[in-house]
Amino acid sequence: MNNNNIKRLMGALALATGVSLNVLAAESCQTLVWSDEFNGSSVDFSGNWEAMIGNGCEYNICGWGNNELQYYKAENATVSNGILSITAKKERVRGNSYTSARLRTANMPTSGEWTHGRFEARIKLPVGQGLWPAFWMLPTNPDVGWPVSGEIDIIEATGQAPMIAHGTIHYGDPYPNNRYSTAKIFKQPDNWSDDFHEYAIEWSPNEMRWYIDDHLYAVKTPQDLENSAWWTFENYQYHILLNLAVGGTWGGTPDDSIFPVSMEVDYVRVYNLGQPSVKGPHIVGPNEVATFEVVDENGSTSNYNWSTTNGATVQQNGRFATVDFSNATSGNITVEVNNSCGTHQLVMPVFVEPNHGVETMLDDYQTQRQLTYTYYDGAFVESGGVLNYTRSATTQWDVIAADFNLGDAGPLVSGEKAFVMDFNNTDPALVGKEILIQLENNATATPDNYPGGRHSKYQAFIEHANGWQTLRFRIIDRPDSQTSDTQVTSLIILIDPNSFNGDSYVIDNIGILGAGGGSNETATITKVAAVVTGTQDAGQGKKFGTASVTVTDNTGAGIAGALVSGTFSGTWSESVQATTDANGVAQFQTSTAQKGGVNVNFCVSNVENTILPFDASQSTGMCQ
Repeated sequence: MNNNNIKRLMGALALATGVSLNVLAAESCQTLVWSDEFNGSSVDFSGNWEAMIGNGCEYNICGWGNNELQYYKAENATVSNGILSITAKKERVRGNSYTSARLRTANMPTSGEWTHGRFEARIKLPVGQGLWPAFWMLPTNPDVGWPVSGEIDIIEATGQAPMIAHGTIHYGDPYPNNRYSTAKIFKQPDNWSDDFHEYAIEWSPNEMRWYIDDHLYAVKTPQDLENSAWWTFENYQYHILLNLAVGGTWGGTPDDSIFPVSMEVDYVRVYNLGQPSVKGPHIVGPNEVATFEVVDENGSTSNYNWSTTNGATVQQNGRFATVDFSNATSGNITVEVNNSCGTHQLVMPVFVEPNHGVETMLDDYQTQRQLTYTYYDGAFVESGGVLNYTRSATTQWDVIAADFNLGDAGPLVSGEKAFVMDFNNTDPALVGKEILIQLENNATATPDNYPGGRHSKYQAFIEHANGWQTLRFRIIDRPDSQTSDTQVTSLIILIDPNSFNGDSYVIDNIGILGAGGGSNETATITKVAAVVTGTQDAGQGKKFGTASVTVTDNTGAGIAGALVSGTFSGTWSESVQATTDANGVAQFQTSTAQKGGVNVNFCVSNVENTILPFDASQSTGMCQ
């Protein structure tokens, strides 16, 4: 915002609240700088908002730079019952087949431009093929063109994929060498468009943070850019834009049956500083233990009170909480934060994936086989009831393709169902390797038309090197929303994509979890699943002794945060302790290194500090 606007707004705020400007400037708590609550009967076009008119040609960007199809009119932005409605209509104006509205605060007398702060709006997104709603920011009168001057997208979505919200920054060299960095967040089992949500960004020097409601879901800094010099956001003051585009390079071909349709806005607010929020996963597995944290606080002397509404067990540790979702249902994680800046009640909905068994076995490489393999880049060898697959070292995107009849992919998108796949891995180098499953319509998808025909994409990572493990896949993308849930005809497996590795994998039991498969076994105990010993080179002919211990419950899920006690024997004789990581694996190393041939033995003596009792009798060997 220009200095005159800053002074005018701060002066008005001081008069309204009785707070002096000196006190206001020194205050470290959040202060409202500007807002529009839309409490009147019409849009404030004289003070707060400028209505941008036309199809973009008036601004020398025909189609608004994205091949959009709408003609913007002021009349398509209306206010009623405290809600701003930006309505897209099927009507022809000056060669355009659709109309809508686009509002901005640039150069307006009672709103304006800002650098840094919290920018938020409570919005109900529209649904329908071909819609592209956005709440975003551009610099006002920059001395360089887009995107060198930057663009901040607080929330963008497409009407055909209302389960995904996107936050993005644009930067880089002039078009066509522009760059962007984006983050997206999925909503399960419903859609973001089902209700109003508060979408916000907190912009501080050299950092952007994206929020939905009380949840921090993404952070970007100059270090996240390919070239940190492209971070030019601090060079300019930015104004706010609200619009609903139709069609375009992202919106796609409109479905004319949906019109008229509206993007609804309850309020838009700008604050000088941010406010407390919760950082942590909003989608968790049925037996997952997750950590949540209060972040972005102002003020001092904070205290916290955590609770849940879903039956999960909470262990509080100040601004941190460890939550065990065993036997929990979907619900809210809540925390009340009290400090010198006041009280904040933070609520974060968490979707707990259903604890289902295998409903559909797609391929067990024996008798249950619904996949018809049509292509693979690597060495594909079926033997002993498993698939031995060696990735092609010369192929960046190694593909295994199979035709199958899925029926309805909707439950996989919503999280009501999930893909699973078994891997037998004893190679530590493969731990953390990404595995993708992509659903496609093979009548549409071709090697050179991405994302055409690609319905959805699901991700998992190899978890450990202690033998068999069942990987559960979670949706990460919905590339082509015009490929409907009932049009999937093929399944693509991508192993360690975007690499040139020639690693080998043992795969079995590709299946789909669902309600028809019943419930998985209930976790009741903690046990030692595996003990693996080895050595670590210490230089000059010396070696450390090493051991890894995998601790799970009786369903096979790793137990995080368990304190494992054990003893090295053989060449060494010492007692050690370590805590298991998120995958339930504790790592040990001897305190000294020895020369020559060494003998490494390790025995677990105890496992403690877990919610489930430790049962040594159910453990698969306590020693190695």
